[in-house]
Amino acid sequence: VHVFLSREGYFKKITPASLRMAADQKYKDGDGLSQTFETTNGAEIMFFTDRCQVYKTRLSEFEDTKASALGDYLPAKLSMDSGENVIYAVLPGPDYAGALLFFFANGKAARVDLTAYKTTSNRRKLTGAYSDKAPLACIRRLDTDCELAVYSTEPRALIFHTALLAPKTTRSTQGVNIMTLKPKWHVAEARPLAQSGIVNVSRYRSRSLPVAGALLKPEDKA
Repeated sequence: VHVFLSREGYFKKITPASLRMAADQKYKDGDGLSQTFETTNGAEIMFFTDRCQVYKTRLSEFEDTKASALGDYLPAKLSMDSGENVIYAVLPGPDYAGALLFFFANGKAARVDLTAYKTTSNRRKLTGAYSDKAPLACIRRLDTDCELAVYSTEPRALIFHTALLAPKTTRSTQGVNIMTLKPKWHVAEARPLAQSGIVNVSRYRSRSLPVAGALLKPEDKA
């Protein structure tokens, strides 16, 4: 099946046959695609929210739908807390291999093994999914170590190798400082170097942490 998560928390599960007939996805005005995966109907999926919680379920819990439908509204479908919003979806796989990288606004980053979210019971909701000590900037799934570009609002950028981050098994770890920030700026996002559009890679690359990063040049803002 193909699954689609929108920025406002609508979720669709569509069969390949249905997708071939109509591939144009419908969204509410102002909404759009956040993440999409190709997987199997029995796969487990985890939805992280802006309340430091994660909701675990299986794709078989969702009805097949069509591209022309809005899909299930996850806060209602999963009985989330009032005002809670989905920010990231993860398919952990049967063995929970890999890790999640949490980037916080204060310049810290935490690398948490996916096994930290494995449960023996069928608990749907886990509290303390990540640290609440600073606002979250973004989450990234990590299957193999790679170079990432981290951006601050100044705007500065830092390129570092994820091998510099030691994995933790505690979900609530505050992480380590990777970017030093002046008081009025904060970390905005992180993305794989290949998806960053940065041309002058050596300008921003660092082999030790934390660093301030370098001011973004116009040609590197793409």
